[in-house]
Amino acid sequence: MSKNQNKHRGITAVIGVDWGDSGKGRLIDDLAQDADIVARYNGGSNTGHTVQNKYGKFALHIIPSGIFNQKAICLVGRGVALDLESLVDDEMDQLKKAKVTWKNLVIDQQCTLTMPWHKLRDGKREAGRNSKIGTTGRGVGPTFADRTERVGLRVKDLISESFGQTLKEELEFQNETYNLKLNYKDVYEKFSEYAKIIKPFVANTINIVHIGIYEKKNILFEGAQGWFLDIDGGTYPFVTSSNPGIAGIWRSYDLHPSYISSVIGITKSYTTRVGNGPMPTKIEGPERQIIIEKGHEIGTTSGRTRDPGWLDLELLKYAVNVNKVTELALTKLDVLSGFKTIKVCVGYKVSGKESWYPSGDAEALEKVEPVYQSLPGWDEDISGVREINQLPKNARNYLELIEKQVGIKVKFIGVGPKREEVIYA
Repeated sequence: MSKNQNKHRGITAVIGVDWGDSGKGRLIDDLAQDADIVARYNGGSNTGHTVQNKYGKFALHIIPSGIFNQKAICLVGRGVALDLESLVDDEMDQLKKAKVTWKNLVIDQQCTLTMPWHKLRDGKREAGRNSKIGTTGRGVGPTFADRTERVGLRVKDLISESFGQTLKEELEFQNETYNLKLNYKDVYEKFSEYAKIIKPFVANTINIVHIGIYEKKNILFEGAQGWFLDIDGGTYPFVTSSNPGIAGIWRSYDLHPSYISSVIGITKSYTTRVGNGPMPTKIEGPERQIIIEKGHEIGTTSGRTRDPGWLDLELLKYAVNVNKVTELALTKLDVLSGFKTIKVCVGYKVSGKESWYPSGDAEALEKVEPVYQSLPGWDEDISGVREINQLPKNARNYLELIEKQVGIKVKFIGVGPKREEVIYA
């Protein structure tokens, strides 16, 4: 058990306070070792959490990263777009090969299913855009669109006796409306097999969470992606289709945010973004390729290269305030070793005047100019450091600037990809 886990009794949430890809999987894997319930609440197969532990290395998209604690109940809440192809054919297969059981997995009966037509529609829509959104093509956006339109198929439909007729009617509509050529028999047989596999794991996850609260269980909420991809507050239209922040927990589990005792905001020691959309601190110089190579900045889900940028504290402050983050987790500090100078964005200007993050408006964010503060870097290899006072002085100065600007403490500092490669402050 890590030193940090004793500090997170009660109800804790881990959320991305950036554009995602910040290392939530490895942090959840660590904190989950002392959890009774680990609850995923947003996103779908367009998200990817990389976990590397004694069982091996895993790329999870639907299954919570807490699955490696065999005593914890792992929930997939109704706010998740359920891609059964990813869940059954990929993730369960990964776990099976590593001899990791998913006996404690629970899938909410209200999850909306990502169906074959969603993936086809996603690809056709993106191909037809003049300005690309940067979708992963996994069909998650159309899945949530159908849920909002109240026509999405849910898990409870999949395991009902009338699934065949419900599927037939919807598939015919999708084929006719979107000019698709999906075969009913093929889809029916495939999803009937999925139904047999997941039916034992289907239940009401909201009840499990609320009973857990009453029984004073240790509950850990696992967010996917980052707050600046939020459908409402993110850099619209270059966003996801769900709520990665605290609001997503409320929507998925009928849980008011006031119940959450600790909110851990996680980000890298620099900023990255994959896909399209504005990024004020994007690095174009020689440091770009160094960070990409040292940080292995290739998307777990998309396989695309992430654009690196200097740490953007203006964005970080906004996400922390909106989500009432209580402490920060900073990953990949080791990647910055070797830089002579490290820049940090401490504010924005527009036409020479002080500005701030324009919520929900990518076009406005394109116009801001970052205000930088430069700090001297460090050369030491810090991957073996486990105490904060053992870090180089310039690395500690970097952390102190972040804490001063954002107003909360950095409690978790990642210095490598493995569970144990971390400093708890």
